[in-house]
Amino acid sequence: MHTKNYAMKISIIGLGSMGYNLTRNLISKGFLVSAYEKNINTVSDDIVTDLKGLTLKSSMKDLCSEYTGNQLVLLSVPATSVDQCIDDLANLLSPGDIVADLGNSLHSKSVLRSDFLAKRKIDFLGIGVSGGPRGAHLGPAIMAGGSKRAWNETKHIFESMAAKRNNTSACQYFGLPGNGHFIKAVHNGIEYALMAILAEISNVLMDGFGLERGSCAQRLAKILNSFTSSFLLDLTSQAVGMKSTDNKYLLDLVDHQIGHNGTGQWAVNAALDLGVSVPSIYSALSTRLLSNNFNFKRTTDAKAQKHERKSSHIDDLEMEEIIFFNFACALFQGLHLIEQYKKDISADFDISAVFKAWSAGCILQGKYLDFISAEFESYQSLDFSFLEILLNKKSTANRASIRKFISIANSMAIPIPTLSATIGYHDQIYSTHKLGEITQLQRHLFGDHPIKKHS
Repeated sequence: MHTKNYAMKISIIGLGSMGYNLTRNLISKGFLVSAYEKNINTVSDDIVTDLKGLTLKSSMKDLCSEYTGNQLVLLSVPATSVDQCIDDLANLLSPGDIVADLGNSLHSKSVLRSDFLAKRKIDFLGIGVSGGPRGAHLGPAIMAGGSKRAWNETKHIFESMAAKRNNTSACQYFGLPGNGHFIKAVHNGIEYALMAILAEISNVLMDGFGLERGSCAQRLAKILNSFTSSFLLDLTSQAVGMKSTDNKYLLDLVDHQIGHNGTGQWAVNAALDLGVSVPSIYSALSTRLLSNNFNFKRTTDAKAQKHERKSSHIDDLEMEEIIFFNFACALFQGLHLIEQYKKDISADFDISAVFKAWSAGCILQGKYLDFISAEFESYQSLDFSFLEILLNKKSTANRASIRKFISIANSMAIPIPTLSATIGYHDQIYSTHKLGEITQLQRHLFGDHPIKKHS
């Protein structure tokens, strides 16, 4: 095996699904890797045998003490273990060494961890990694923040690992220690929204338009040939059509409770702190929180819940328009949040770098994103005029197909919380109404708040 003779030693702590696949990635690129796994009994001999460039260590001390030059230590451990891991490393590493947290971490904690290590002259990188275990192996999206010196020393390593598309690396550096993890959290918030959008659309197609499971999967897969194609649309078409070994649709067998790892909640909390409206992301998070109570047994007659099907047909162009409209609005909300974060901390990274980081390897990738990215390169502003331009290029001005779809779902009591939140976001921005004026006068009457008149 050809190996790259870099002076810096690469170590990884944690050989779970992500750590193992990141290690496979590194070794496939010619790097030698030393690793420590706390639950060493779970690491099979086959892993060490298969990964010829891997040296497994029995302790963190052994991992860090075998080398006298500068070391890069990658952390692929649960978020709850990161602080203890860094505390231990602080006593084992030397000035000039680098610790990179590759897990899902709250961006503010990355800042604190960087400060803690800096006192010991150890550099820190907060690295957001998207793509799951498959992406970790074949090439993830990488969103980095932290020490500029450390990044210059190690970027060749991360760029080697990252996904590539059209000669563009999905590996981008965003400056301050928390920035990479912040952008990853927003990525995940958008991911929540897009997943909810596709779940709701699939549900309406089946319950509102009468498509069988397999037919719904085929309709979604057909759209993969259009401009609104995406990685998540592909996954959703597979999910709806998946069958068990006894030929039953898994959709009718799996539990309805949805898990979440906290990153979507971090995105919503950041939006509240920064005063940015992200209703599609919030609604998707709220749906996950409510999922424990899905299908609650009503005390009223079950017949009251049945509704006559209103339509039996929806064409592909309408489907493409509905998906793109909702994806574009949800993505814009996340990008708007990143833009406000940039202003709040006076960061100097470019939004174009966010598009590059998300162009390949990550959950958000797709043709829809390529289109929006190209439009942004021409427009170069994340204002509401940009969103309107996007929507007008790919949907009718009155959003007729979106409204029809939502109307059918509402008339049949089919839940569409994220689709409803998204069209509501759109209409609050672009429709004429008196919501703000009425609420301002309400506040004036009950709290004697001053009235602001048109300038």
